[in-house]
Amino acid sequence: MEEKKLKNTASAQEKDPAAKVLSLISHKLKTPLSIINGYSEAILSQSKGEELSAFVSKALLDINKQGEKLALLVDKLVRFSSINDLSAGDVKKSAVKVCALLNDVSGKCVLRDDSINVLSSDNTMRLQGPAVEIKCDPQTEIFADKALLSIAVEELMDNAIKFNNNTPKKIRLFYYEEGQKDVLAVADNGVGIKEGEVNKIFDKFYQVDDFFTGQIEGWGLGLALVKRIMSVHGGTISVRSQYGVGTIISLRFPKK
Repeated sequence: MEEKKLKNTASAQEKDPAAKVLSLISHKLKTPLSIINGYSEAILSQSKGEELSAFVSKALLDINKQGEKLALLVDKLVRFSSINDLSAGDVKKSAVKVCALLNDVSGKCVLRDDSINVLSSDNTMRLQGPAVEIKCDPQTEIFADKALLSIAVEELMDNAIKFNNNTPKKIRLFYYEEGQKDVLAVADNGVGIKEGEVNKIFDKFYQVDDFFTGQIEGWGLGLALVKRIMSVHGGTISVRSQYGVGTIISLRFPKK
């Protein structure tokens, strides 16, 4: 069984040379990054109570912060490489409570976001993160692979937060039925997508970047990964967007 899985992975990488490169890069980066992050955390921990120059203190914090960000990017690269090799037979479907999953995933994504400093009416600074609204019945279930569904929603949530320069960032997660399909949708008030670019957003390494001039961290693989997850589920993904206003991305799953 393991030998067959390895052959399938090798075959998939032969058909898609980019997948082989991504897999190689991600695995080569993991070891040095773990060393960098491990030592920077250890030094920061031991330096508490010791007097460090402002420069050294800031340098250590920056090294640690950027190392953690890069580690997160590499983890996503590893995730993409592994999911890209999946087939429909690898999907482990079960009844998944939609509302609970949306709450769990959105909570993680919001905590990861760098909160925005907002000048309040009393001239003090306060922190304001994304405002998330979840609409679905607590008993609603979707027949899907829970781990893969979580990843898909997480990628959509991360994009809704990253590609958004509004205060506050508003994100809605909701479920509805459409014929013989279960639909999960993620809506935001972000930058939106130009009509001519909608089909490009599922391409590997593509990012909607007009408002951000290259400042968005990521590989541009998130939506390609979500599309792959929907494909192995026998489902589809669709986009409705108005440039400068916001985007709604819908995931349609076949009912059990």
